[in-house]
Amino acid sequence: MIFNIVIGVWVAAGMVIGFFMPPATGLVTSTVMYFHVPTAIAMEAAFLIAAYQGWRWLKTRKIEHDALSYSFAEFGAWLGVIATITGALWAKLNWGEYWSWDPQQTGIVATLLTYAALFSLRSAIDDEEKRRDLWAVYAIVGALSAIFWTFVFRRLMPTLHPPSTLINSEPLYKFALWFNVVGYILVLVKIAQIRARLELASQRLNAQNYL
Repeated sequence: MIFNIVIGVWVAAGMVIGFFMPPATGLVTSTVMYFHVPTAIAMEAAFLIAAYQGWRWLKTRKIEHDALSYSFAEFGAWLGVIATITGALWAKLNWGEYWSWDPQQTGIVATLLTYAALFSLRSAIDDEEKRRDLWAVYAIVGALSAIFWTFVFRRLMPTLHPPSTLINSEPLYKFALWFNVVGYILVLVKIAQIRARLELASQRLNAQNYL
């Protein structure tokens, strides 16, 4: 209960702080950035945690890790959708177009398509044990793919995204941004844990039905 209150207060405070911060260096307006960037970072964190939990399943064979892996990846994909929408709004405000196939935009779309394929592959496998084993591999491959598409790909060609915003902006901007990053990751952990409990209950129910 206390953790839920802390999350609620933290996220609410982050939203208020974001609306009152001055524009960051190199941007016409940066209000949306306090939601877009933290969401994108939380997405990456979700995919990395999903990969870690997948590895934990392979090592321990405890189904809790498979449920957590799938849940973090699932919510990470939803965060990616939110990051894509807020990113389009940010692009419109700063560069006049919602979508220009900028490397960063292309990268996040490629990431979401990758996870859509991985989710489909998981759902196509009937054998529970085999599904968990293959999903663990999928989760690791997905995390590596996300890192490439969102961090490496955009550096291989020109991009509208200013590369030095985080470095050259005022300390107050950096504080507000990372304050929201922490808040979004707290939300990620809470929701993924709830989703994992539901996934775990579903798996156990299915196992009983097969007996």
